[in-house]
Amino acid sequence: MSQASPEPDGATHGDRPEATPECALRLVDLVAGYGSTMVLRNVSIDVPSGEVVALLGPNGAGKTTVLRAASGLIRSSSGSVVLGGVDVSKREPHDRLRSGLCLIPEGRGIFRSLTVAENLRLYLPPWAKRGASYDTAVDLFPVLAERLKQAAGSMSGGQQQMLALARAYLSGAVVVMLDEVSMGLSPIMVDEVFAAIRQLAATGVALVVVEQYVNRALGLADSVVVMRKGEVVHVGSPSQLDEAALAAQYLGADLPAPA
Repeated sequence: MSQASPEPDGATHGDRPEATPECALRLVDLVAGYGSTMVLRNVSIDVPSGEVVALLGPNGAGKTTVLRAASGLIRSSSGSVVLGGVDVSKREPHDRLRSGLCLIPEGRGIFRSLTVAENLRLYLPPWAKRGASYDTAVDLFPVLAERLKQAAGSMSGGQQQMLALARAYLSGAVVVMLDEVSMGLSPIMVDEVFAAIRQLAATGVALVVVEQYVNRALGLADSVVVMRKGEVVHVGSPSQLDEAALAAQYLGADLPAPA
């Protein structure tokens, strides 16, 4: 996760070093939890615009809590959430969504009793242009076009996940956070879901990916954040993490410094 360096004294615009990516989402010293139970301890994560950040760690590390705190579903007791350079820490979840932050939660988060078409219409935000339609999502996920009148909850798990991912396109998000989107899917459907995620990343949206299939996440990622016991314990590139190093980190060992 790169951050811009101060310009050296005497430097001119012409000899300025190549700019680093603007930070689409920045979490600064977040402390959050549930009731009296503190889960996150001063968590800081940068998500550059147009990049994919894999957020990894063992069960109970606090990954889902990070996404929930960033989206406003739980309040952080201290720290800040900065979206596109604007502090949104005190804003409600729907205001953060309107500012471009979209969470696709574990468990898909669809309206199971509604039809696919009704779900898609609900995904169109109130501030969308008059006459906006869900055609883009249907074009991207043809399986949905065949099931517009079908109850969403009666589709297969993979089809439901495609419906959930459609929200990322229709919301006009600039940052999409994906929480275990492959959970419970067959290997074939996992392939299709990750193809859809790659397609989403190609649009220039910044992604935060929490994923049980670590190698899949590393294959997508520009950078990796590893958490353990509510703290960030490693930030780096996917190339710095082989299976042995990552397993050691999950078990509590420190990663060796990059060569």
